[in-house]
Amino acid sequence: MIISRNPKSSFTTAAIAALPLLAALLLGLSRQAIAQSPETKISAAWQALGWSLPEDFSPEHLTLFKGLNAARGTWSFGAETVAGNATTAVTGKLTIKGGSQGGMASAWELVWSWPAENPQHAIIENIMAMPEENLQFGLMLVRFGPVKHSEIQPKMKPKAAPSIFMGKWDGEKQAISWAPQGRPGTPGNPTTKQKNAPTPAFEMVVAADGKISLTNSTNLPAGQITSGSATARTGDAGPEPEFLTGMHSFQKGSAISDPRITRYLPAAATDITLCSDRSGHWAHYQISAAAFDTFLTEVWERYQKERAAEPESWVDYSEENITKACAGSLVGRYEPKFRSSEIVFDKPIELQSLENATSYPGPRRMSHAGANYYFDRETGVAYHDAGYW
Repeated sequence: MIISRNPKSSFTTAAIAALPLLAALLLGLSRQAIAQSPETKISAAWQALGWSLPEDFSPEHLTLFKGLNAARGTWSFGAETVAGNATTAVTGKLTIKGGSQGGMASAWELVWSWPAENPQHAIIENIMAMPEENLQFGLMLVRFGPVKHSEIQPKMKPKAAPSIFMGKWDGEKQAISWAPQGRPGTPGNPTTKQKNAPTPAFEMVVAADGKISLTNSTNLPAGQITSGSATARTGDAGPEPEFLTGMHSFQKGSAISDPRITRYLPAAATDITLCSDRSGHWAHYQISAAAFDTFLTEVWERYQKERAAEPESWVDYSEENITKACAGSLVGRYEPKFRSSEIVFDKPIELQSLENATSYPGPRRMSHAGANYYFDRETGVAYHDAGYW
């Protein structure tokens, strides 16, 4: 039983500026590879990296994902930048964030900034990976820069348009070969100028210990790093958050540490049945009326703070809207169901019905991420459906 969604991917800060472009490109990467048949077993190796993929899915990119995960943190680097026929040696800091889990795509952000003592320039690279129909991963790199170092601050969008590259991983060389990809609508129909222009390309070596190098660059524009390498790790990113996939049971909501779930699930919830995938989760649990009301109030208070900080990211709700949402609307009998775009259930999951349910809509991001809650005050049974896109 598969009921699919149409979620939008979420990426790191710099990639926000390219979301329309990325969405169009990623639509070409099918999610069919994620869906399982009842006879298909899930690959334990891929599940450990956050993907519910069949055992016959190619293991080719496992070493790449592990290397990029190992790279998280900060490094010193030495490199050369190009300006015409001249090259300049630079030293600086490389910061790597992200990971293979948690979003609709596996995504890592690399920020190269220099000079080391007083950074003035930066290149921002967002690497994304999504499964394709050929049982392999497609790789994309979105590059901004060089930009002023001040433009990489949180919430800021680089003014320059990004360059898009598609990648091919070579496991023996431990390197990704990156070649350019045109904007949506232009691939296969380039202008004469584009046809005659030299093709930029480069390789990115990703060692097992996370050390990253750029090499074999050709025809890169002025200011780009033509060759460079992380030299020493200067700071760890810390442990990755726990991201749950599949079916789970918990006695207490406070036992869950997945930040995507704890945002929507009350810590006071008990007797929890949970189904989670990369696009969202569904939870069925017990909770007292007082604890549920307290949680719902906290949800809307957090919304007001977050919307004040990022007004463009949230739907605008008036005080009247919020009061109405907290009051809920009577539904009556409600039969909750679990569904997933990644998991096939051999038989429907049977959940306790809510005989006298009230529906409580939660706040929504502009991307439509958010949750709907159903709660039976007489029995203390609750259910919610949360999406991350």
